[in-house]
Amino acid sequence: MNRRTFLQTTTAALAAAPFTSLLAQGIPPAVLRRIGITTVCFRENFPASLKLYGVKGKGGDMTLLTAPKFLADNLGLHNVEVWNAQFSETTLDYCKKVKAAANAVGSKIINIQIDLPNDNLSDPDPAKRADTLKTLKEWIDRAQAIGATSVRANTGAGPANGWDVKRTADGFRQLAAYGKPKGVMVLIENHIGYSADIDKVVQLVKEVNDPNCKCICDWGNSPANGTVQDKINALSKLFPYTHLCSAKKLDFDDNNKHTSYDIVPIVKAMEAAGFKGVYSIEFFTENKPPKDVVAAAKDTIKEIAANIKA
Repeated sequence: MNRRTFLQTTTAALAAAPFTSLLAQGIPPAVLRRIGITTVCFRENFPASLKLYGVKGKGGDMTLLTAPKFLADNLGLHNVEVWNAQFSETTLDYCKKVKAAANAVGSKIINIQIDLPNDNLSDPDPAKRADTLKTLKEWIDRAQAIGATSVRANTGAGPANGWDVKRTADGFRQLAAYGKPKGVMVLIENHIGYSADIDKVVQLVKEVNDPNCKCICDWGNSPANGTVQDKINALSKLFPYTHLCSAKKLDFDDNNKHTSYDIVPIVKAMEAAGFKGVYSIEFFTENKPPKDVVAAAKDTIKEIAANIKA
């Protein structure tokens, strides 16, 4: 092979290579395996999520069948978190196809984020709680079929003086028991409804008292205000029970830089507390989302990777 042929071959190979090999340079594979991303970041590219949740944007043709390869090729990430709103179908056969699509690129679906219009495990009405449990158990079945080892379920909401931790815990305890033989953990996130209060989340996971029910620590949901240290002080209550981290960024400036808070001190605090799980990158804001989601994700990968252990 002469020099010209060698250069042409090498250039073509680099142009065709997925971003995986380029990004992974300098990042130990064991560290990269602790980073993932949710398809929520690309919600405007999913026609399904547009229809169900009214997400702004022109929409696109991305599906859960194509997302794993897109994320592997463009970001080098193989831990994929998915959102129930983005399922084109809810059959178990479709779920198995998504699992196969992830397996084909060496990826894994790690969690399903479940948001349902009328779910409420805290509802005083036993019949309504039973309906919620039935629907969530169906999503646990889908999680098993898709290869996910966990699902995120919401607590539901109600009047401030209507919080009954035992009532809500009963639902999560039933879900944990249902998911255990299927290899699916049930996760409580500081999210919406009663769970927007971190203290209630901690109270709830303690009341459930089941190793198959743990937490998601979401950096962006609560508390909404205060300094980074205020955020760490509040989030740290979740650290002992955290199975998965929602490494969320909120608002970005015109140069695609995150402006809401510095994530590095939060990463360091979680590592110091002994967190050994996956940081799943998420962007969600109604104000100023990143102009370039892929570029924002690349920056976030570098920030996390530089501050976590293998």
